[in-house]
Amino acid sequence: MRTKNKILPYAIRPMKWDDLSQVANMEREAFPTLWPGTSYQREMKNKFAEYVVCEHAHERISLPSKKNKGRLFDIFRKRPSNPPEFLEMPLLVGYMGLWYMAGEAHIVSIAVKNDFQKIGLGELLMISAFEMALRHDSEVLTLEVRVSNNVAISLYKKFGLKEVGLRRGYYSDNHEDAHIMSTDSLRSEKVLDNFKSIVDAFEKNKGETERKYLE
Repeated sequence: MRTKNKILPYAIRPMKWDDLSQVANMEREAFPTLWPGTSYQREMKNKFAEYVVCEHAHERISLPSKKNKGRLFDIFRKRPSNPPEFLEMPLLVGYMGLWYMAGEAHIVSIAVKNDFQKIGLGELLMISAFEMALRHDSEVLTLEVRVSNNVAISLYKKFGLKEVGLRRGYYSDNHEDAHIMSTDSLRSEKVLDNFKSIVDAFEKNKGETERKYLE
């Protein structure tokens, strides 16, 4: 009899406009060089891009409502008759974005909130990237990574990505080089078998999650 896997308190779903402030905060934690907030606003309209977030199933966060715009004077004056409004939102603990181009699914950004690292969420986001690339019928999955980021490189190699090139001085903050990494063909039996073994081991050892982009 097959043992039922536990259910993790996290879900992967498409990114929404209301998520952008939390995503921007996670990016500030993860990366020395930032996209401006307007970049994600443009990306949400990019038909060749797809972004997902990892949300906590139980933890919530209060964020200022957009209805507060124009109420700065009232808030500053502390007028009790017109208090600021807040929205209760699920706490986001990670995100990932893909660009689709010429048969390639390219991971443009992937990050996990600092307080939720080292519990497998980076691996979960990579599983999501693979599933989304396969669903989109991409030929390969690619990304760039700092040459000094050994933890990330080890994770990517687990998924079968290999170093196929080097971008010198790629990162603007310190001019660090970036490895270009790519899978072999996503249609190959070797790649698919390796991916299936990763998913099976993740669900057995850590648990299952809801991945809403599969609906």
